[in-house]
Amino acid sequence: MNKYEPGSLINERYEVISQLGKGGMASVFKAYDIITRNVVAVKVVAPEIVVKPVGQERFDIEKEAFAKLGSNPYVVKLFDIIQNGDEWFIILECVEGGTLKDKFQDFGSMTLKEIKYYFSRICDALSEAHKLGIIHRDIKPDNVLLTQAGDVKLGDFGISVMEGKSSEVNKAIGTPKYMPPEIIAAQGPSPRSDIYSLGIMLYEVATGVAPFTAKEAPKIAAKHLKETPTSPKLINPSIPQSLENLILKMIEKEPDNRFNNIDEVKSDLLRIKRSDNPKPYIYHKKVTLIMNDGKRKLQVGNTLDKLPAIAKTRFVASFLIVIISLIVLIVLLMVL
Repeated sequence: MNKYEPGSLINERYEVISQLGKGGMASVFKAYDIITRNVVAVKVVAPEIVVKPVGQERFDIEKEAFAKLGSNPYVVKLFDIIQNGDEWFIILECVEGGTLKDKFQDFGSMTLKEIKYYFSRICDALSEAHKLGIIHRDIKPDNVLLTQAGDVKLGDFGISVMEGKSSEVNKAIGTPKYMPPEIIAAQGPSPRSDIYSLGIMLYEVATGVAPFTAKEAPKIAAKHLKETPTSPKLINPSIPQSLENLILKMIEKEPDNRFNNIDEVKSDLLRIKRSDNPKPYIYHKKVTLIMNDGKRKLQVGNTLDKLPAIAKTRFVASFLIVIISLIVLIVLLMVL
C-alpha cells in the first residue's frame, strides 16, 4: 500500500487531510474531494488483501452492502469505488462525530431516552440489511458512527455475510466481546446473530459494563457459551424491568430463544417506560449447539446455577450458617 500523508493526492482527486484509522485490511483517510469540494472518507484496501480470494470476497461484499443500503439514512453512504493499479478505494461519507464507543467511554451508561434514540436507529439500519440478505456480523459500539449532530450511521461491513457470496460463513470471526455463541461454535450466522451482538451492546451501555469479559479471547468465548449473564438490574437498579427483559431475551444463548427479527426488538424497545413492572424474564439455562465434534447440549451457568433447586437451598443455608458462626466466634473473642 502506498504511503499517504496530509497533502498527498489519492487517485489524483482526493487530497488527504488526516488518517482516521488503520486495520489489518485497510486504512481510512479523511480527504478533500477537489471536484465536488466535499470532505469524504477514503478507505484504501491493502493490495495484499485484495489479491487473496478471501480478501477479494470481503471487499466485494462490503462495497455491495454499502451500495444496496445507500438510501438508508442510518448507514454510512457510499459515493464511489475506484481501482487504480493494485489498489482499491472505497469513497464513503465522512462521519466526524466519533463513535458510540467514544460516547460511552466519555459519559458512561446511557439513559433510557438515549438508548431508545440510538438503538432504534441501529435497528432500522439492520432491518433493511437483513431484508436484503446482509448479516453484519460485527455489531459493536466502534462500528456505530455518530455525526456531529448526533445522527447514527452504521458502518464497516468488512466481515458481513451476504446470501450466496461468503466462503467464510462458518468461520468464527468477529469481535469476541460481542460475538454470539453460534458464531463462536462456527455455525452459520443469521439475523438473530446481529440481535445477540446488539443485545450485548445494549447491556453494556445500560449497565456500564459488558456481561462477559476476560483478558483473553478464548475465556470470553467460553463465557458467551456457558455463563449466565448477571441481571442488569443488579448492576444498575434504575433500569426498568422491561428493559432488562428485552436485553436478556436478545442475548439468549440459543438463537431460537431470541426475538424473531430486529423489528420486534425495536417495537419492544420503544414501548418501554420507566413505570413498567412486568415479571422478570427467565433466562434459558440449556442450549444446543452444533460444535466441531457434533451436536452438543450445554448447561448454562456457574456451579451454583447448575445445582437443583433443593441443593441450592441447602448450599445457601450452609453458607449462612458458616457466616453466622464466624460472626459469633469473632464477637466471643472480642468479649473474652
